[in-house]
Amino acid sequence: IHYATIRREKPRATPREIQNIHNQSFDVWFRSYVQNLGRATESDVSVELMALADGPIPHAKRYNSCIFGGCRYRVKSKDIDKKTQCSGVVVNADTMSFASAKDLNPLTGTVSYYGVLKDILEIQYLKDTRFLMFECDWVDNEKGLKQDEFKFTLVNFNHFMYTKKLPTNEPFVLASQAQQVWYIRDPSEANWNVVVTMARRDNYDVYSTIEAEPHSRLQLDDNIPIRNEDVCWVREGVEGLFVDETMTVVENCEVENDIELEDDVLYDVISL
Repeated sequence: IHYATIRREKPRATPREIQNIHNQSFDVWFRSYVQNLGRATESDVSVELMALADGPIPHAKRYNSCIFGGCRYRVKSKDIDKKTQCSGVVVNADTMSFASAKDLNPLTGTVSYYGVLKDILEIQYLKDTRFLMFECDWVDNEKGLKQDEFKFTLVNFNHFMYTKKLPTNEPFVLASQAQQVWYIRDPSEANWNVVVTMARRDNYDVYSTIEAEPHSRLQLDDNIPIRNEDVCWVREGVEGLFVDETMTVVENCEVENDIELEDDVLYDVISL
């Protein structure tokens, strides 16, 4: 609807100009649209929609790590000294690509953006509506992304997007849009890392439908006799062993293992 409104108001605008106007004015238009929708229709607008139109509260919660969608995410600054890597993310986004500023026929397709988790923010709206946001350092797909001869995806962390702080930067994504990946250093090429996708914890990659093998079926005979008799589970013909020592229970025993325990509590509050 917003795109159609822009085209109607600016019929001579190019697709790139329309996209820029949409990015810059959608929040103001959305608030006005929802307010007018509530006045024009007899039915009440949902509470969630009204909360989104009003915008978030001016303060956000910041976390070191979180568990979302079965995956543990951890910011890069806290991930360096850990045994496990939880700061790699990828987002598959529908992107409009322009060959130049005068391109009238942009191409729309799915583009993968690889990054490193920099910050975790919880944005809160009215009526207890919350969204988890990831701020990431995104790899520049033109300079820091390639595929080798084995079709492995490699990234170079020396080439990030948004090297300058500008209002047009878009480092944030919803946590629901992100997927977790690992980065393994390529031993053959310096500064390059191989992207490895991962499965979620406690989830197993199984087939949605299981096909039974006909040769593995076993037909049981209905005429198997059933014996209702006592079975002795004590070994006979072996001398018994008597133990005089008293059994003790050891409490609060500390065992060293590889399990990493973290404190995921809130550690900061920032202003938006």
